[in-house]
Amino acid sequence: MFENFRHRYTRDSVAIPSVTTILNIIAKPALVGWASRMCSESIGEAWEAGKKYDEIEIRTILDAGQKAHWQKKTDAGSIGTLLHNWVEDYINGKDPGMPVNEMLKESVEKFLGWVKEHEVEFLLSEQVCYSKKYNYVGTLDFICKIDGKLYLGDLKTSNAIYPTMLIQTAAYRHARVEEYPEEGYVGQLILRIGKDGSFEVVVVRDDKMYKEMFMAFIAALKLHEQMDFLGKYTGEKL
Repeated sequence: MFENFRHRYTRDSVAIPSVTTILNIIAKPALVGWASRMCSESIGEAWEAGKKYDEIEIRTILDAGQKAHWQKKTDAGSIGTLLHNWVEDYINGKDPGMPVNEMLKESVEKFLGWVKEHEVEFLLSEQVCYSKKYNYVGTLDFICKIDGKLYLGDLKTSNAIYPTMLIQTAAYRHARVEEYPEEGYVGQLILRIGKDGSFEVVVVRDDKMYKEMFMAFIAALKLHEQMDFLGKYTGEKL
């Protein structure tokens, strides 16, 4: 069961870790550097050499710098959300219409070109998959046929395809196969439609390595939970 208000999956009122929650257990230090750079660029653009600033002006510049990474993320997220929603509507058989924005239009045209070239047949979208064996859950973006063969896929609107995305789709495939072994998937794919008009598709057929990596992430999550428990345990005093 998915609790929309808390944005979590539960079974018998007990929270089940999602694939993304498990993958987020490892810190991403690159994001710290990116946020710092956004702050520096924001202040650099607002600061004028030789100009005197009063207290309010200085505070305004510093506050804008502090929020710069969130603003950048929000702006990029808006484009990504529009792209994701357009493709989702298309997969569900709706007619979303061609976007007017040139950047969105370019991305959509590349997606439609790929669909036509490979005669892609979309079957299902937004499918929840659950692994009873490993107790995790997730929602894969779509299931499709390419050349008559079955694939499950995930749609990304990022600037690149990262290793955790390959692990994520492997986790989805493992859970889906566990639930529906008769479906016979030959692979999973990542469909990346960039906010800058870029487009690429990566297919993984042998995902044994990525499944093993995901198991390591599950172990890391359990270790993290145990460390939290130890942090609260004071032991007995003599």
